[in-house]
Amino acid sequence: MLNQRIILFIVFVFFLQCGYANVLHVGKGQIYTSIQKAIDASQNGDTILVHEGIYKEHTITISKAIVLKGINYPVLDGENKFEIVAVKSNNVTVDGFKVQHSGVSSLYDIGGIKIYHAQHVIIINNILEDTFFGIYSLYSAN
Repeated sequence: MLNQRIILFIVFVFFLQCGYANVLHVGKGQIYTSIQKAIDASQNGDTILVHEGIYKEHTITISKAIVLKGINYPVLDGENKFEIVAVKSNNVTVDGFKVQHSGVSSLYDIGGIKIYHAQHVIIINNILEDTFFGIYSLYSAN
C-alpha cells in the first residue's frame, strides 16, 4: 500500500512539472515575428510553427527540447555571414525550412544547421542551398 502511494505521488509530481506543451506561431500577423524570440519564450516540449516568409535573424539558437516546424518552407537566410541554425539541446526537431546563404569560415565550421553535442535531434524535410556545411553534427549522437 505504501509503495502504491509513493508511485502515485511520483506520477503526480511528474505531471505537475511537465505541464502542457504550447504551440507558438511566428510570422506576419502572429504574436511572434522573430523565431528566436519565440524560442526564448518557449519551454521544453513546445512546438513553434513558423509561417512562410523570409527570416534573417543571424544565428537562431535552440537550447530547449522543442519542435521547430516550418509551414510552406519559410526561408532562413544567413545573408552569407552567419551560421543559420545552432541546435544546442537534446530532443530537438527542425522540420520544413529552406535554409540558405550561410557564412563561410576556414576557422569555424559554419553550418546551415549545426548540432552541438546533442542527442536525439531530428533534421527532416529541409531544403539547404548555398551553405558552407549543410548539416554539421559536432560530437552528437542519435
